[in-house]
Amino acid sequence: MNKPKLNRSAKLTFFNARKRQGDVSKLSESTGYSISHITNVLAGRRSVSQTLANEMYTISRRRVKNSEKAAA
Repeated sequence: MNKPKLNRSAKLTFFNARKRQGDVSKLSESTGYSISHITNVLAGRRSVSQTLANEMYTISRRRVKNSEKAAA
């Protein structure tokens, strides 16, 4: 059985829960979007493209949530 795929907004939420310092610049380098555009996407002023959502998920998929990291 296949797992259901995450949509773009779910990937954004997933990324925001695991975001670390320097991730915006990594996203900028890997996708070609400017840092200001990515910041606007994260703030909700712009919509998330599929390319950006996939890269956000790839960067953060093996990380522990920030709330779980703080509790440890």
